Amino acid sequence: MGLAAGYSIPKFNGAEAKTWASADDKAVYAELDAMLVPKATSGRNWRASMAQDVAKGRRSEIEQMNGHVAARGLELGVPTPVTSAVIAIVREIDAGTRKPSPALIEQALTTAGS
Repeated sequence: MGLAAGYSIPKFNGAEAKTWASADDKAVYAELDAMLVPKATSGRNWRASMAQDVAKGRRSEIEQMNGHVAARGLELGVPTPVTSAVIAIVREIDAGTRKPSPALIEQALTTAGS
């Protein structure tokens, strides 16, 4: 969506935005996924702030963050199936009708058709 909007997007973890945008290709996804696996010795907190909110039972900012991405994608005609699936799941977590679980990652990807 950012590329379609004409945003200048810096490399993330050494990969160009075009590579990240190609993550629907299973080989590209596997390469990027392997790149993001935290090293046990890094000592870095890899949990995103929204994930920290969910873990602590606080209401997330899913609407302000991912909701904005999905809305801009819709405006630009860029599908955002993973983002939309994540939004639906996190809304349920925020509402208390679903419990957070690592299994929800696979569910979001399956729902998105990835």
